[in-house]
Amino acid sequence: MRHLPKAIATGVYEIGLGGVNAFLIDLDDGGLLLVDAGFPRSGPRIGQAIRDLGRAPSDLRAVVMTHLHGDHTGALAEVKSRTVAEVWMHPADAALVREGVFARPLEPGPGLLRSGIARLSALRPAKPGEPIAVEHEVEDGETLPFAGLKAVHTPGHTAGHLALLLPRGGGVLFVGDAATNFVRLSWGPIYEDVAQGRESLAKLAALDFEVAAFAHGRAIRARAGERFRARWPSAC
Repeated sequence: MRHLPKAIATGVYEIGLGGVNAFLIDLDDGGLLLVDAGFPRSGPRIGQAIRDLGRAPSDLRAVVMTHLHGDHTGALAEVKSRTVAEVWMHPADAALVREGVFARPLEPGPGLLRSGIARLSALRPAKPGEPIAVEHEVEDGETLPFAGLKAVHTPGHTAGHLALLLPRGGGVLFVGDAATNFVRLSWGPIYEDVAQGRESLAKLAALDFEVAAFAHGRAIRARAGERFRARWPSAC
């Protein structure tokens, strides 16, 4: 028996991809939008999630990327090859993806655990891959032509990191790697620029949203904006 993707808000579904989450969004025209594409071997699981929702790959209208790292872009080329979806991404990260580059130098976020993650990342640098076409560049504050989805530029984890705000059910924020929610709501694991990451968390905490969906960790399904403001009170 197959398990449907997990509904975390009205028409929003989480796909667990073994260490990272991607998300499907129902669109008004009956199509679907995918947020991020997981690891290189995530393509079949994404395809199955689409079918488990009673849809076909041809229903996927777009893939919106939060950033360039390989645990988010790994299956992007495969998803593009099996659907008609075009890719939307911030220009700072899109420029590298078009060259087959999927990482820049990183530094740890606060805490010993994040220092360890950063050291491991340095020992296993991302290898250049195949270039991937990115058809659309997305700027801060831009509203995409998909269910009113709004881009929020949140640099720090990467220079072109985007969070995405869906104006549905009090607001659904797709956090990407700007923050995590494992044991508790906390910083992202690694950063290109920690100071920028701190500013981006303040920017997110100033937004109004009911649900927060994380690439790493569990979704917060009620009063998520309040949780962000409590965690990062300097944003208020």
